[in-house]
Amino acid sequence: MIESVRNIELTDRGCDRDLVTRLDDGDFTAYEDIMRRYNQRLFRLARSIVRDDAAAIDVVQNAYIQAFEHYSELKDPDALGGWLAAIVRNAALMHLRRTRRYETMEDSEFEKVLQLNRPERQQMQPDRELANSQLRQVLEDCIDELPDAFRTVFMMRAVEQCSVQSVAEILDIKEATVKTRFHRARKLLQERLQELGDVAHVGVHEFAGHRCDMIVRNVLARLTSQ
Repeated sequence: MIESVRNIELTDRGCDRDLVTRLDDGDFTAYEDIMRRYNQRLFRLARSIVRDDAAAIDVVQNAYIQAFEHYSELKDPDALGGWLAAIVRNAALMHLRRTRRYETMEDSEFEKVLQLNRPERQQMQPDRELANSQLRQVLEDCIDELPDAFRTVFMMRAVEQCSVQSVAEILDIKEATVKTRFHRARKLLQERLQELGDVAHVGVHEFAGHRCDMIVRNVLARLTSQ
């Protein structure tokens, strides 16, 4: 089973500890709260690896089932976020191996120049919501075209704002490798980033509303039927 890793940033440790305590006390609704707390981050992590929304949803759902079944192996409540992320990462890689889409890439391969699709500049729409949607789609397409290892590091660092240490622990790579891959990913996206600004506020691969509800509903249904 996956080793626990330290919790990732942007997570209130006290709240995680409270959720784990409730679950230990037999409060099953705590698991629903855990899923709603981490759905966005875990979906983005899975999506950065499998590059498909439907597959990412399946990965996250299966990871939640696996996490619940092995919940006793979580030794530190403060490590909940990182522990779940590690499970999702492994589940996503397993999915790629099953579908024969996963290819190991050497660092030397990352030197290849990424040819980003550059759609013709369209006239700005007066509707801000539509403009933001178009902006987000361009950015998501550009991120999807990054090499596999770059894409996941970029998603965790730039979009989810995780620290170098946390990303290294979740992806089981060296901190120096995280820094190198993130730097190269930013370089490949430099022109786009200058146009789009801070990607952490663009809302890349947002996961809320009905899709969040769907994952919670599906996982709870599977757990209660066991």
